[in-house]
Amino acid sequence: MTITRDEVELAYRLLLGRMPENEAAYEYGLSAGTLETLRRWLMNSPEFARTLQRETPTTLRRWMLAEQRQRNRVEAPQAAPETAGDTPPRIVFLHIMKTAGTSLRTRLEELLPGEPFWRFEEKGRPGDATVADLAPHRCFMGHFNFADAWHVPGPKRIFTVLREPRARVLSLYHFLARHRAEVITEKQLRAAAIAREHSLLDFLRHPDAEVRASLQNHMTCVLAGDYRPIGANLYTTPWGGRRGAIGGTALLRIALENLRRIDFVTSVERLEHDRPRLMAALGLPDTGPIARENTRELVNAVVEPRPETEVTPEAQAELMRLTELDRMLVRLANIDIR
Repeated sequence: MTITRDEVELAYRLLLGRMPENEAAYEYGLSAGTLETLRRWLMNSPEFARTLQRETPTTLRRWMLAEQRQRNRVEAPQAAPETAGDTPPRIVFLHIMKTAGTSLRTRLEELLPGEPFWRFEEKGRPGDATVADLAPHRCFMGHFNFADAWHVPGPKRIFTVLREPRARVLSLYHFLARHRAEVITEKQLRAAAIAREHSLLDFLRHPDAEVRASLQNHMTCVLAGDYRPIGANLYTTPWGGRRGAIGGTALLRIALENLRRIDFVTSVERLEHDRPRLMAALGLPDTGPIARENTRELVNAVVEPRPETEVTPEAQAELMRLTELDRMLVRLANIDIR
């Protein structure tokens, strides 16, 4: 569909915070042909990078500082040592795929022996359960989304781990592709079957909805809530359908708004550095370095050895396309987790 002048104005206002400066700017926008192309042009411009660096990080810092001040006011009376009758906060681990989550889950299980755990793979999404069903559990962890985490009754501490987006996608591909054929058949692992049967480039371009959801700006979708991609720059919820779809800019804004509500955010790259502060934020002892699990060197009854895949220029371009919002999200989050 051909782009219109109104859409050119909309793109400039959303991405650059201003109207097109003159008729030449309108002609430039119209020459893009589609709104998707113009969006990419503007987001790759030096002006957008300056705007992002100047305004959005400041806004995110302001959000997080205000939230922390509010928490401090609420929690200040509880600074005294806990008594036997005090209830410790529930711990909610928003585990994004391929972000060292298995290692952290093992550490939580070691630190909370005998405590009731809500594991996604056993009990499903917290957001589908009643508060009465959730209340007896001390720790929640799994591949759910922010809406699920927020649904857990308080007092609670939510934390999550991000990762350089292209590295996360590559890690996911290698992990899925290394699944043994008999395991894929027995457990009906569709995404793993697709990864095993396709090259990296073909996997990145595969139309399967489950694969798309795990690749295309997955971290932003998880933090925004129950969103998934239905187009190159279109995202929706299971109940919203195409009529309720939103664009990438709106999705990123929701994810950033939710990010400020999370008590602790770190990254795979900084996990060991931030580990003592993370454990303190969760009210748990720091027992030392966290052993990495599910690495590419792992071989067991589920996964087998597989040669390292070459990342071709075409695959690199796909990785850039699929992680556009995630890369912005991590860049902004890193301002506060450095």
